[in-house]
Amino acid sequence: MKNYKLPVLGLVLILIIVSCRKEDIQKTNAESQAISSSGSIQTTKWTSINNWSLSTTENVATYFSKMSDTLIANEVAKSGLVLVYMKTGNEIQSLPFEEKDTKTFWYYQVSKGSIRINSDNNDGQKLNQHSFSYLIITPQQLSTLEARGKTKFDLMQLSYEQAASVLN
Repeated sequence: MKNYKLPVLGLVLILIIVSCRKEDIQKTNAESQAISSSGSIQTTKWTSINNWSLSTTENVATYFSKMSDTLIANEVAKSGLVLVYMKTGNEIQSLPFEEKDTKTFWYYQVSKGSIRINSDNNDGQKLNQHSFSYLIITPQQLSTLEARGKTKFDLMQLSYEQAASVLN
C-alpha cells in the first residue's frame, strides 16, 4: 500500500490557504511593540491563544485560530517566510509537526496580516496550554539568506534557538 500522507497533507494545506477567514486574534499595541527587529528579522513574544474554533469532517476534528499581525505584508505571505513555533511547558517545537503519542498534527498557514494555527485530531482539552511565537522573514531577507547558502527548507528545519541565533 502506498503512503499518501504527504500528498494528502499538501492538498489540505492548499485548501486551508484558499479558504481562510480574516482576524480571530487582534494584536494590541503593546504586543505589536513587543516585536523586535534587532537583526532586521521580525520576531514576536510568546502568545497564548484562547479562542479556538472547531471544524469537523468524517475522520478529522480540526481546531484552528488566527493570530493577526500587520507586519505580515502581502509580499511576505507570497514570497517571504514565516517560521512558527509552539511552546508547551519548557518544550519548543517548530510547526508543522506531529505529536507521536497522540497522533495530533500541528500546522499553520500564512496570509496577508495573519497566521492560522491548526491542530488536527486534537481532543481540544489542552489547546490553551500552548503558546506560539513566530519569525517573519521578508523576501529581501530571504534572498540574502539564500545567498549565504540557507534555503527555505534549511530555515524551516531550525529549532527555535537555532533560528533566533542564525536570523538575528
